[in-house]
Amino acid sequence: MLDLIDQIETPNLRRLYAYWDGLRRGREFPARRDVDPLDFPYALGHIALLDVLYGPLRFRFRLHGTALVLRAGYDMTGKMADELPNLANRTKLLERCRRVIETRRPVATIGERAVGRHTCGFEVLWLPLSDDGNSISMLLGGLFYRDEPAATHLDVSRNSAA
Repeated sequence: MLDLIDQIETPNLRRLYAYWDGLRRGREFPARRDVDPLDFPYALGHIALLDVLYGPLRFRFRLHGTALVLRAGYDMTGKMADELPNLANRTKLLERCRRVIETRRPVATIGERAVGRHTCGFEVLWLPLSDDGNSISMLLGGLFYRDEPAATHLDVSRNSAA
């Protein structure tokens, strides 16, 4: 079975995963305070930060990166994830975020999503952060669309058992 980093095709997402993994330093998750945006200029406009709220489980956009905002045509910063305008995109986002919380593991996905009147291929990576070392308090996400120059892809063979 391949490690998650070996399954990530977008080089900038592979770098973001390696950065996150390096911040753990033996812990299950790094904390938000460990993350310095100056350390990943290659991904800055493609980053989303979601606060994790419990009772009931919900997600609030603390940051919706500028490249993501320009592509989507709206800014989700400060809004709840369940306010995302497109139902299909909202459903998939919430499923991925819940999966990170339930499995306590990062999630990487390749897919397509509606952006305006077009369908665009993308790859997304969601990484858990914890302020207390136990509960996941924030999710760090990176998303690159397939047609972006920064999303030059590697040819990664997939293991069907993964």
